[in-house]
Formats: sequence, structure tokens, C-alpha cells
Amino acid sequence: MKKGTVRFILAAAFLPLAGLLGFSLDEDRPAVQEDSDFTFIRIRYNGYMGSWGRMWGGPPPWAHDYPQAEQNFLKILAELTTVRALPDAYRILDLDDPEIMRYPLLYMSEPGYWNCTEREAENLREYFRRGGFVIFDDFRDDPGEWQNFTRCTRMVFDDRQWEALSVDHPVFQCFFAIESLEMTTPYPVPGAPTFYGLSDETGRLQAIANFNNDIGDYWEWSHTSIWPINLTNEAYRFGINYVIYAMTH
Repeated sequence: MKKGTVRFILAAAFLPLAGLLGFSLDEDRPAVQEDSDFTFIRIRYNGYMGSWGRMWGGPPPWAHDYPQAEQNFLKILAELTTVRALPDAYRILDLDDPEIMRYPLLYMSEPGYWNCTEREAENLREYFRRGGFVIFDDFRDDPGEWQNFTRCTRMVFDDRQWEALSVDHPVFQCFFAIESLEMTTPYPVPGAPTFYGLSDETGRLQAIANFNNDIGDYWEWSHTSIWPINLTNEAYRFGINYVIYAMTH
């Protein structure tokens, strides 16, 4: 049996267990009052579950890897950089909530299931105009996911195009010097991982899409031995670079 198949079976084994145990989405966490430079904002968006979500009774797509992914990421961010980040400095906000304007970076999981509303598009458009940065993570080249995702982003800006990024882009060199974009994914995906960028009229990157990838999954399980440590470390390198870029550009 191939290693990729073994990894997929191992990861999939958690789905029915998670469905039986249920999920606790602490969706009303208040703004962090402590001395933290950075708050991890996970976006709750209008969307749909998909057949696998209904089958396993799992969390909605926007909540995948919550909250372990942000908790683990914040710990690593604080340990490896001078950013003062607390492990409980994370929140869930709706995409159409003006509160998102307070934060320089947003994280959206499974954007292939996003069903963008006019209010969400308007609010996100204003967020980008104010200089915000968004990470789109955990989606793949399954039928319709990319098409649905780009349909939504065209509602935000119909004059901006996603472009495949190369490793020499500043977002991959602003803290860690990432040498290759040929990542190993935590489970099999139907295509090669590709990093797409969306930039403003000046060329500043404002959004990155980890397509055919799921770096949040590496963050979520990094305190276990499920994934090799070198692959987990690489996922953290990408995430930290995103934060540093968003906070300095």
C-alpha cells in the first residue's frame, strides 16, 4: 500500500469519531484583551456542507481544524518571531461583519464551499481597500471548487485575477527563505499544490490561496505524530511568512 494511501486512511479515520463526539465551536469568543500583537481571525462565511459533511456530521467547512490549528500556530508564531502572540488570541468573525476591519489578516478554510452573498462581497471589498490580507486554505481541484471560489472573488473584485506565484515572490522570502513550493500535502489531492495570489493595483499581494493544499491540517495535528515533523515545519514556515508579510506590507 502506498504511503499516501496510508496517510489518507489514517486521517479519514478521525472523521466518524469526530462526528460521534461532536464539535464545540466557541463562536462568541470576545476580542482579546491581553497584550497580544496578533489575533488569528477565522472567517465564518455563508456556505454549504457538501455530501461528506452531511454523512459524517462534521463541522461546517469554515471551521475545519478549529481551534487546534490556530492555537498551535499562535504558539509557534510567538516562539519563532518577535510577534507577541498568545495561544488564546483567536476569534471567529462573520465575513459580513465590519469588525474584520480591525485585523490585518483573515483566515478562510474550505473556500470551495463559499456561497458569497452581496453583503459579504461588499464588506470584503472594503477590507481589501483598507489594506487587509486573506489566507484561503484547504481546498482542492474537485469539480466545481475552484470555479465556485473564483465566482465569489469576482463578486468582490471583477477586475482582479488570480495568478500563480513563484517561490521568489516576497511573501515566500520575507521571514523564512522558502526554497520550493513543491509541498507534500497531508492527504492525497487531485492535483499539484499551487499558490495563487491576488494583488491590488500597486502590485501588493492581498490574498493567497493554498490550492490543492491544506496547511491548516498540519497545524492542527502538529502536537501529535500523525505527520512527519519536516512537513509540519514547512507548513508553519508558510503561515509565519504570510503573517509577517501582512503586517509589514
